[in-house]
Amino acid sequence: MRELLTHNDIANEISMKRSLFGGSFLIVEGATDGRLYGKFVDREECEIIPAHSKDNVRISVRESMRRNDKKVLGIVDADLDPLKGISHKPPLFATDCRDIDTMMMKSAALDHVLMEYGDRNRVDTFVNRYGSVRDAVIQACYPLGLLMFASDRNDDDLSFRDLDHSLFIDRRSLRVNIDNMIGTVVGNSPHSRTDRRAAAAHLSKEMRYEHDPWDICRGHDMVSVLAMGLRDIFGGYNSKHIRTGELAGALRLAYGREDFRTTQLYGSVEGWCSSGGCRVWSQMSSL
Repeated sequence: MRELLTHNDIANEISMKRSLFGGSFLIVEGATDGRLYGKFVDREECEIIPAHSKDNVRISVRESMRRNDKKVLGIVDADLDPLKGISHKPPLFATDCRDIDTMMMKSAALDHVLMEYGDRNRVDTFVNRYGSVRDAVIQACYPLGLLMFASDRNDDDLSFRDLDHSLFIDRRSLRVNIDNMIGTVVGNSPHSRTDRRAAAAHLSKEMRYEHDPWDICRGHDMVSVLAMGLRDIFGGYNSKHIRTGELAGALRLAYGREDFRTTQLYGSVEGWCSSGGCRVWSQMSSL
């Protein structure tokens, strides 16, 4: 039924609740977003509403503005919007990095997860050979994120859903084989007319530019590659069968108030609330 939910349904839900609740409504893309931001909101002053799509967040916030409700805001993943020249204005806010998983991978949450699931000696061996785990993961995912951007820019219609990262990520070094990556993505895209040669040309052209990898890399890919590393290279006994969803949950648990407090997202929302006389985030000292 979630796919049947519309922005009008969300706006109407807020209107019905407004007579009983005078606080803020924070609209987010999905349930996992709600679980993360739910750690930081003031539950007495703000209610989170999952919209189950980015468009639903965007349009329902706009509809609430049209209805003159000034205590409704939304948070969306930045995705590739900054690279495409798309900006968001309050009360619609975007993540600092491409999405919430990427934002968590950039933070100290990754270090805490490695302490819990990594084997210290194996992690040190990997770092001595290939560099930090964070750098290895983002370098592995950068070409894939860039291919996704190139596909969007050139209307290649490539599909990046349900990829098997083990087909193009080395199980010892986490380094990416770009030829295998392109072949895997093209093979995963039955509705695309783009062949491997054209996809490679588009990617090669895009790689000439120096994009910020934290804007390019998709969090799901980063978590999947990290899970490979934990299972096959530097993980402890408790990570031999760790799955991507389980690992993403561990990152959410490890992502703390100090991590979030340093983000532009936190500051932007806090500033908007201060000027509008409402509250979203809990006082950090009380979390």
